[in-house]
Amino acid sequence: MPIRRGEEYLESLRDGRRVWLHGESVDVTAHPGLAGSARSVAGVYDLQHDPAHQDLLTMPSPATGQRVSLAYLLPHSVEDLTRQRKMYEFLVRRTGGTAARLPHHLATVVLGLHDSRDIFGQENPAFAENVTRYFEYCRENDLSIATIFNDPFHHRSHPESKQEYLRVVERRADGIVVRGAKGVGTQAPYANEILCLTQPRPNLQPDEVMYFAVPVNSKGLQLICRSSLTPPNPEDHPLSPHWDEMDAMVLFDNVFIPWDRVFYLRQSHPKDPGLYAQLFQGAMGIGPWYVLVRLAVKAEVLLGICAAMAEYLGTAKQPHVQLALADAILYMETMRAFIHEAESNPVRSPSGLTLPNWTPAQAARIFSIEGYPKMLQMLRELCGSGILMSPNQADMNNPEIGQQIQRYFVGENERTQDMFRMLKLAWEYACDSFGSRQLLFEMYNVASLATNKQRLVGAYDLSPYVRLAKELAGIDGRREA
Repeated sequence: MPIRRGEEYLESLRDGRRVWLHGESVDVTAHPGLAGSARSVAGVYDLQHDPAHQDLLTMPSPATGQRVSLAYLLPHSVEDLTRQRKMYEFLVRRTGGTAARLPHHLATVVLGLHDSRDIFGQENPAFAENVTRYFEYCRENDLSIATIFNDPFHHRSHPESKQEYLRVVERRADGIVVRGAKGVGTQAPYANEILCLTQPRPNLQPDEVMYFAVPVNSKGLQLICRSSLTPPNPEDHPLSPHWDEMDAMVLFDNVFIPWDRVFYLRQSHPKDPGLYAQLFQGAMGIGPWYVLVRLAVKAEVLLGICAAMAEYLGTAKQPHVQLALADAILYMETMRAFIHEAESNPVRSPSGLTLPNWTPAQAARIFSIEGYPKMLQMLRELCGSGILMSPNQADMNNPEIGQQIQRYFVGENERTQDMFRMLKLAWEYACDSFGSRQLLFEMYNVASLATNKQRLVGAYDLSPYVRLAKELAGIDGRREA
């Protein structure tokens, strides 16, 4: 099957899946709190058929020659990485950097599994074969994938033995049966399949370690959505009606997984305590680099809003505004420099793929997390109280009050009307529930700031810098030894 069209994607979501929103079982393509994002993802699928974008977004399948998503390109050169980055930049610019789980992003996890297949195969050669077949299946069928790996949030004082995690409860001749839950499945209601990974944590038991894929409409699988952030007045919200990526709890009530969809299981604890982290990081693939590409696009948008508001308000020449704009420029340009460094100095994976350099990519992740809240606060300060009081379209259309709002607040100046449109965009990023969810997502996407810093220090080779410092201090390494 070649690349799908948007309507084919939407039809694939009408498969009897059990999705719950506000206590009601819903059709994600029809419910007003969910349908907007489904239609937006469908629009991304349609872009692949546009002759103007087809070479940017697709490639010939190495198996059939038909067009498939470029997200499944196995990178073997810097040029391949650049090509994938340009594809992803194009897509996330359409979302203002707010859509973090487009089908093209989640394909990177399938690619990561494929790249790490030999490690998975060390436990059982069939696992490596399953990964290869699944990679090809996703590529050839243009699937939308969601990943789950976070365990449900528990009271920290509860003993691990009393906490119920997702686990294998039965091994059969034809597959396994799993029971339990995963805490966060972003975009899961809009996915065709859910890819379950195991994130390392203390006291992880062998029957809790599993990598598998399962169709969303599988018997016993249910998704419980958080409250929808889709506003009742979409005309005043340029982003959230289209890009509220739904997060859902994923429940498994004795869900059957056939063996060909099982990519890793354990019978006992591994001898190498670092194996679980190696598996998880391998599965992430180039996904973290895609996160940086998206955040750099979001930095572009935030800089653009700040500069536009300074122009609309006539404050662009004020010293404190210029200092703020300089900080916004530095944030964006530093992100771009990190991305270029990671892309231009790649590393070889164990299977021979060309991957972005992990060290600058990880440093960029930390930089982006620390800087993002500051960018939002800068945006609020540059907009002032006007960000709160932009007249909404329903009031403007009301015959009783609309003319007075037009007279006293908007006026006939087209620039003033444009300013209010820009303020509504700023509101979505910096103030409302959609923006708050965006902030939370960026701060804890895959791992927290503290965890990312610990990973950087743990993997960084400090010895050349220690050696340089000791030479300058006159410390004899032989005497130390």
